[in-house]
Amino acid sequence: MHVETPYVRAPRAVLSLAVTAVLSTLVVGPAVTAATPSSTPHFGEVTKDYIVPTPLGELFLEVVHPTLKGHIVDAPVILTYTPYAVLGRNGDAGHWVGDLGYTRATADVIGTGNSGGCYDYGGNREKRTGHDLVQWIARQGWSDRKVGMLGGSYDGTTQYATAVTHPKGLVTIVPEAAIDRWYDYAYSGGIRYTDTNEDVGHEGPGAAGDEGVDTPLGFDYGFAIPPPIDGTDPDWAQRVSSTIQPCDELKHTTEAYSDTPNYGGFWQERDYLDGNPGDPTDDIHSVTIPVLVASNWGDWNVKQVDGWQIINGLTSSPNSRAIFGGRWHGHGVPQNTKDFSYDDPGGAVDQWMNHWLRGIDNGIPQSLPRITTRSADDNVELGYTAAPRTHGLRLTLSHDAGGFALTPDGGASSAGSPAASYAWTQSNTESGMVMHPFAPGPGYVGFVSPPIPKGKSLRIYGEPVLHFRSTVSGQWVTTAVSLLDFDPANFAGTGPATTAIKPSAVVALTRGWLDSRYRHGLGDDEMVIPDKPFTQNLALKPTDYTVLAGHRVVLLMSTETLEWAKSKLPDTPASNSVTIDYTQGQSYLTLPSRWQR
Repeated sequence: MHVETPYVRAPRAVLSLAVTAVLSTLVVGPAVTAATPSSTPHFGEVTKDYIVPTPLGELFLEVVHPTLKGHIVDAPVILTYTPYAVLGRNGDAGHWVGDLGYTRATADVIGTGNSGGCYDYGGNREKRTGHDLVQWIARQGWSDRKVGMLGGSYDGTTQYATAVTHPKGLVTIVPEAAIDRWYDYAYSGGIRYTDTNEDVGHEGPGAAGDEGVDTPLGFDYGFAIPPPIDGTDPDWAQRVSSTIQPCDELKHTTEAYSDTPNYGGFWQERDYLDGNPGDPTDDIHSVTIPVLVASNWGDWNVKQVDGWQIINGLTSSPNSRAIFGGRWHGHGVPQNTKDFSYDDPGGAVDQWMNHWLRGIDNGIPQSLPRITTRSADDNVELGYTAAPRTHGLRLTLSHDAGGFALTPDGGASSAGSPAASYAWTQSNTESGMVMHPFAPGPGYVGFVSPPIPKGKSLRIYGEPVLHFRSTVSGQWVTTAVSLLDFDPANFAGTGPATTAIKPSAVVALTRGWLDSRYRHGLGDDEMVIPDKPFTQNLALKPTDYTVLAGHRVVLLMSTETLEWAKSKLPDTPASNSVTIDYTQGQSYLTLPSRWQR
């Protein structure tokens, strides 16, 4: 959700004479066919502005109504609740209104654009005003009493905030590249993200950062401070006075940039997944309306873990579905291919809305698996499939004649072999470490698997988990983990321990971070006893990635990866030494995976 370049859904193209959603490899029910002009006339349009009263501030709402013969047609409403009004509203109305006859509506988030009130960085004000906004629209005579929500990035996040309040009239939501827990946008395992700029991979060094080091500051002072601009409205002065007053900017900054981000009331309020443990009706588990979740495995802005958590958390919504695009696409929606249409006119989103808002029997939701996913290898994105069945492949951290290893099937004892140690340096970068993954430096260590057998590939789908036992000379330590795909065919040199690797030989396929103080949960920090072994479970971000025959899996461990996460100073000068206990299977990596031919 990078402020300078937020993901905003582009205007849709005009429907052709007859458009069919191409779901040939996924269909398990009837084929999905879009309405043709013979059954759906082309509608005229008229745009009207409304002021929606709520107890927390007046919301500005722009509505594009469908018309026939100059008269407004009652229709279901497709709504976006957005802080990005400065970038425009209802840019896709030509498709939704003119071609399909829906009412298209965009409201400015409380405290942004032309809306009054205080901006809330995803908090209760956004939940409550989203709720009131939907119910107000559903009561209008032009709304047909049915509301569906659509949009990406922040515009998808407000859908979760609204849905967990269960407003009357909300029939479905289609959140795209959206946040389900604001904590996960800023932190991973208690460590603050920085640029997340994919130096290693298809983006390359110097690529623009894709994470909001500029938020919440960018939102508070970029979207929330400028006053409403619709000066002709009679309530303009009142709404200006409510936005220019000091709100919660200082609180947002204090909480969202803390080095010790305990998971208290601030973050629980902004957790739509499971934010109120004492009230199970106020989180995603209680949502029953159908949700179409869209994300990409390569999204390091709104992290891919958010879509993964949501579809697995929608336990009361059997008609919900998720679609994950490939590893080599970032912030946005799944890319279309010859065998799957998500964002084209007549594609899955059109059919989803047509079914749930108009009751059209078009095969939705049966034509979509619970999770549709696109795998990738080190070079290309592969086809879309239903989520594969996987098992836990355990790779034990060990030591052999070639160095530190990831050994299948339990491995050897490794007792008495050299210790796997590294130190905090305040200089480690992932892009530097992956060029020497077999040559441990002072600040990191790499564990390497055997080659993938000839004629096979290993598809990793889900969240890898590193279980490791270690000692540290201080009371806490940070751990940064990168999981690499190494292709020996692109290796440069004569010996892996002495020669740098070509950039084309390595792909960082997923990553994870953990501050040891949060090893038992994010609610409380707990110190360790210096030089006494302790265990941690570090969950890496979910992915769908295929490691090809002859390639190796490499696990890099360090205390920091500066282009990804903010380095934390150790508590004492002596606390920068970490030793991994890999004897007798004490430490291992579990890959949710399946072998393929």
